[in-house]
Amino acid sequence: MIAPFLATLLLVGADTWLTVSQNEDMRTALQSGARYYQTGGSDDPTAQLVAQQAWPSKPADGSMSVTRSCTCGSSPADCATLCAGSNPPSVFLTLTAQGTFSGLMQSRVLSQSDVVRVR
Repeated sequence: MIAPFLATLLLVGADTWLTVSQNEDMRTALQSGARYYQTGGSDDPTAQLVAQQAWPSKPADGSMSVTRSCTCGSSPADCATLCAGSNPPSVFLTLTAQGTFSGLMQSRVLSQSDVVRVR
């Protein structure tokens, strides 16, 4: 009577640990891409590659993307155009990772994003 309960508890615990581990791997990869920008990098494809290479357990359908957006104050702006007063726009990069992870009992799509302000 206790054995099935303990077996279920063990499976749920292992599945939860696997999900947390996969989430942490994804988070580490995003942070590596963000560090690339924070240490002076400026090339979006390179940041994407750095993040992908830092993702050790990337699933087969795992993807990493980098999206650049700019603002003048709180208004969206063209990244190549100066704001009022000849100030450059603020530049934000959104790194997004997504993939389907298979646990012991179910599969789930995990997605995380990290936003970095570079200027």
